[in-house]
Amino acid sequence: MMPNLKQIKKLRSITRASLMACKNAIIKAKGRLNLAINFLINNSNNLKKTSLKESFLICRRNKKKNKAVAILIATETEFVTKNDIFKKLANIILEVALFGNNKNKILKYKIMKKFPLFKLVNYFSNHIFNEYIELKTIVFIEAPFINFYIHHSWNKAALVGFSDYIPNLEQISKNIAIQLVCNTNYNPSYFTNLLLYKNIKLVTCLNT
Repeated sequence: MMPNLKQIKKLRSITRASLMACKNAIIKAKGRLNLAINFLINNSNNLKKTSLKESFLICRRNKKKNKAVAILIATETEFVTKNDIFKKLANIILEVALFGNNKNKILKYKIMKKFPLFKLVNYFSNHIFNEYIELKTIVFIEAPFINFYIHHSWNKAALVGFSDYIPNLEQISKNIAIQLVCNTNYNPSYFTNLLLYKNIKLVTCLNT
């Protein structure tokens, strides 16, 4: 079926994709708006990405310290990333991200069981900042114990997962993450117990 202009405009207001991308998504979804939205989310290259010059890196782990997420948010100007309202939005995104395990699931997660996260992001983008905001990269890590370090000036982060807990692992893991981010030589003293227990499970680094 051929979509009408009203359908195309509605889909564009939700996703900010181009008119042609919205038209093709509606055709592919056979007129079903929810499927069209899913199509555009899963094919995010269709979404507007012009002038995304700035980025903001955020990380968080859950209370059990066995799951963490790092998200790189792209914006058009540095002004947005320094805004207190934007930082509150980033915290909401992080809280939601800890419930998911992929980008699509996060974007469709309903805030207060009413509004999908992508609608909230689009609202802030269109009505608060008047700039495009994109969740550019989302990295998840799960392990019995996790720690991370983020360097905001460099927009670099390291997440380190461990197979079990050993004494002083909170500080050891932080030191490892810091060294990964700063690209300095590892201090062997930090790794004595880790090498003995073969405790490092996985390492993930993220930067702009």
